[in-house]
Amino acid sequence: MADNDKKKSTKKVEKREDKNKKFTKVVDSVPVDVEKSTEKVDKKESSEVISPIIVEKESTISNKNASFVQRLGAYLIDMFLILLISSIVTMPFTSSNNYEKLSEETNKVVEEYTNGKIDMNTYMNRVSSISYDMARETGLSSIIMIAVYVLYFIVYQYYKKGQTVGKKLMKIRIESTDSGELSINAMLMRSFIINSILVNMIVLTVSIVGNRYVYTTTVTVFQLIQYMVLFITALMVLSRKDKRGLHDIICHTKVVNVEV
Repeated sequence: MADNDKKKSTKKVEKREDKNKKFTKVVDSVPVDVEKSTEKVDKKESSEVISPIIVEKESTISNKNASFVQRLGAYLIDMFLILLISSIVTMPFTSSNNYEKLSEETNKVVEEYTNGKIDMNTYMNRVSSISYDMARETGLSSIIMIAVYVLYFIVYQYYKKGQTVGKKLMKIRIESTDSGELSINAMLMRSFIINSILVNMIVLTVSIVGNRYVYTTTVTVFQLIQYMVLFITALMVLSRKDKRGLHDIICHTKVVNVEV
């Protein structure tokens, strides 16, 4: 009997120890699960905190680039100023009798074509002839106009750190994508591509050394190229995220908002 009682008590002790072991395992497992869940919560909270910061940074970078409307506005303002300055400066050279006669003849041809007195072919031939004579008559004024373009879009804009009057009013400026500082070579190349300086120089040269046919062909071809460049540039500024045009990519430049 004593042996049986002893065995029973031993079994009870073993059962208690087994229960204690199981309870210990359960208790030990709780901190691990809590720690894992805490890590998950921390990761979730950190992702929720970090993601708005990233989005805000991206929007800041995107907003720094000048919009198409800003660039177009600056371009129109600058072209208006250029034409105004050029007209004032070249006025003494465009008031000769020959120039006035050519202007009257141009108006006459346009009126005849409008009234149906001449066909399209005759109209184009007479207009191209008058344009050639006018270009030769106003050669000096064309040189002055090109000089105004160069001084304004290259020299003035370079010393104003990438700003013209139009860009200043629209609160934008040109920067280099390489170093931030503009070089005179970049300004020169940009103006040749987008501001018609190269086209005007070629047309002026042809009007002096070429004949009427060469002049007409050159003007037609290079004006078509110039319009295509402007059109492609406008599409690129509208469609690209960095708002860079063809001349920006070639010259390693960008147009950005000026922080006020």
